[in-house]
Amino acid sequence: MRGLSGIKRNDIIASMFIPAAISMIFTSIARFLAGAVDGIITSKFLGAEAYAGVSLFFPMVNIILLFATFIAIGCQVLCSVEIGAGNKKVANSLFTFAILTGIAVAIVFILLGCFAPDILVKICGIEQGDNPEIYMHMIDYLNGYLLGIPAVILVQVISPFIIIDNGKKLITISSIVLFLGDLVGDLLDVFVFEGGVFGMGIATSISLWLQLLCLCTHFIFGSGYFHMSLSGFDPKFLLDIFKNGVLVFLRTLATILRDLFTNYLNLSLATTTAAIAARGIQNDLNTVMFCIGIGISNALLPIVALFYGAEDRQGMKRLFVCSMKTSATISGGMGLIVLIVAPLISVLYTSDPQVASLATFGIRCMAIGLVLDCLAMAFQSYLQGIQRLKLVNFLCFAERFFVPVVVAFVMGAGFGSKGVLASIAVGKLVLVIIIFIIICGYKKGIPSKVEDYMLLKNDFGAEEGFEQYGYIQTIDDAIAKSEEARVFCLNHGGDKRKANLMALYVEEMATNIVRHGKTKSRKGLCVDYRLYVKENRICLTLRDYCEAFDPTRYYEIHEGDDVTRNIGIRMVMKLADEVNYSYTFNSNCTMILI
Repeated sequence: MRGLSGIKRNDIIASMFIPAAISMIFTSIARFLAGAVDGIITSKFLGAEAYAGVSLFFPMVNIILLFATFIAIGCQVLCSVEIGAGNKKVANSLFTFAILTGIAVAIVFILLGCFAPDILVKICGIEQGDNPEIYMHMIDYLNGYLLGIPAVILVQVISPFIIIDNGKKLITISSIVLFLGDLVGDLLDVFVFEGGVFGMGIATSISLWLQLLCLCTHFIFGSGYFHMSLSGFDPKFLLDIFKNGVLVFLRTLATILRDLFTNYLNLSLATTTAAIAARGIQNDLNTVMFCIGIGISNALLPIVALFYGAEDRQGMKRLFVCSMKTSATISGGMGLIVLIVAPLISVLYTSDPQVASLATFGIRCMAIGLVLDCLAMAFQSYLQGIQRLKLVNFLCFAERFFVPVVVAFVMGAGFGSKGVLASIAVGKLVLVIIIFIIICGYKKGIPSKVEDYMLLKNDFGAEEGFEQYGYIQTIDDAIAKSEEARVFCLNHGGDKRKANLMALYVEEMATNIVRHGKTKSRKGLCVDYRLYVKENRICLTLRDYCEAFDPTRYYEIHEGDDVTRNIGIRMVMKLADEVNYSYTFNSNCTMILI
């Protein structure tokens, strides 16, 4: 396979993944800050008991988000697989099912909040008789937050689909809207309306609706891939949606159990309150840094599923390498910064030298483990995308509960509170070692190449010799690939007519992209070319990172125009057995089958 002068071979895939990952990292941090706004302002202006009521209600918010994310992730993975396979009708049915299910879940929570608020508050651990003032603050916040439940669920449900549908910038903008809306609303509640904790809940609800309205502009004013339709939905999808969504539940449950056990262990080992405070500071920073892994994983999952649905082994390899390099680069750079400025971060929290010293140690341990944490999370998203669900569920529970608890116990017993603080880094190292051992078990030996780490099934993709890859950058490249396509078809069961037709398709469509494609950056134009045998049919896919251009829609619009215009597209549309087009992650993908 020849190289490309001045262009890296993973440009298109990197252009799909890296901007999405950066956008999702920023979005995760913005959402975290928005959640912190209520607590900070409530504590400062409404008092400790009001803050306790708001903060104790957050587990219920997480439960609501858990159901929403369960639906979104389950449908998102299947949807990406179907897009990769060219099944637009099925993808739209999954999108519609996710929205309808999200609305149903929102109705259930609203009814519970209206008619059985005690149940929701009790789940958070508070009963009226035990803490009447805190209980009333929680009820007040719940009453204000009820209005925002449909918005928070639908935001979680539609966001993954907007990312697939090239709306990553809008996701970032909506998160800023959420943060600013919540901040302004809280300040107005405190200084103007004096609505107390109820007003805080109302402010949060309004900011959530503003975020949802911002996201809905994607469907109102855009001409995106998705629209509402249940046509093509198969009840069999329900099991697959559950299998893919259950990872969110396991991750959340394991995280809750981990924090409970680790806190208990630290309390039993701590000889001073300084150790307890240092652990709290470490947790705060870890929550922020955790947004890096979440953002990368959320961006990676649908792209993996997309290439998995297309059964593109080479594309999967390039994506795997790109995702691991990106994870290591971003988390490594951030970890190094945190490692250096750890003392400065500590003094922001406390002036106590003992607490600051322990906190600095804990923050640096967290920074050291950050790269391993992000790599492990990215690998789990990759595994979920290729439907290694049993393995990813095991790794998820090991990462979130078993490994950190065991390592914290062992290191705590040996080194006290410092051992517990250091366990956050050592635990990640142990997890990576476990992943390596598992890969060795799958490969029955030491992995020696990238493919060994990918754990793809042997029958994934086209058979060896039944697939051809290439990169088209110029008109001459298109002509050369056209001839290669003709020979490929003749060598794989195609008659002379089919071989000549495929050669025509490659030359006309690729040349059209090279001549008219407009890239979104200063990088040179490059078209990914793939020709392969699929179920006794020969399939061509061309992928580029240019502005959207749908040849099927263009042909429909201009079918009645002068027949001497757009001859190439006309011939392809009329002579090909099937032509599918998708524009996802800001990349065009045209699939032609004969």
